[in-house]
Amino acid sequence: MKFVQVDVFADSAYRGNPLAVFPEAGSLETAQMQAIASEMNLSETTFVTSHTRDYYEVRIFTPTEELDFAGHPTLGTSWVLRQQNLVDTDELTQRSRAGDTRVRLDGDRVWFVRTGTSGQDEDDRHPDYSVLLARGLGLQDGDVGLEARELGRSGHLRPAFADGGLRHLMIPLRNLDVLAAARPNPATLPDVRPGGYYCFTALQAGRFRARGFFPGLGVDEDPATGSAAANLGLYLADRVGPMDAEIVQGVEMGRLSRLLVRAKPGEVYVGGSCHQVLNGTLAELPPK
Repeated sequence: MKFVQVDVFADSAYRGNPLAVFPEAGSLETAQMQAIASEMNLSETTFVTSHTRDYYEVRIFTPTEELDFAGHPTLGTSWVLRQQNLVDTDELTQRSRAGDTRVRLDGDRVWFVRTGTSGQDEDDRHPDYSVLLARGLGLQDGDVGLEARELGRSGHLRPAFADGGLRHLMIPLRNLDVLAAARPNPATLPDVRPGGYYCFTALQAGRFRARGFFPGLGVDEDPATGSAAANLGLYLADRVGPMDAEIVQGVEMGRLSRLLVRAKPGEVYVGGSCHQVLNGTLAELPPK
């Protein structure tokens, strides 16, 4: 069985987030997919179970479990199918366990669009939530939170969940040094499964740096997280208004990634570029 590995949200190969795509995987059973994803040991591996000219069905696995939705697998899978002429339009519909996702291929970029919501600030529901997060991230008590004036707006950003297909906790951090210093301890952090912790800070209006930690999914740190970038867009649109933004992620891992976001309340587009790194063939399928 053949597969393709691509780097997603990458300016060039060997940057961004690697993804293994099995474009003709309709014969595999769930246990086989999970075993293959564990063997690949990437943040995600995708298995296309059916496709037509403008539609495909996909299953998305981390090394330890199946996901309802994920961002860089959506972009990378659609890009591979288009490159291999298994689909022949630039407007596609992806079906995963989270339902349908619209995908658009636009030159050297791929975009997906999701609808979703962000919740209320967690400090309003749980006193000292930001302090708990700071300590679980190995930071000082005042390091969680971000003044919205860094974005050219007024107010104070605090942790909150957002969900555009896979729920994550958005954690604003005071500055770039604090972001670089974050060292999550899952034993002392609140349980946010099935998602993870998306820490971010502002570089300037419309530009952000982020780090994504997903220990509950078998991914200690992710170099580029499209689902979390979508959630950050929803979170920011609800708090500071519609915006176009660039998120830089993966710097601390040596995997520079650029994620583009166009967000308004309730809807977000996430885009980036893909680069093929290798073709492969499984020498042996796992047992059923």
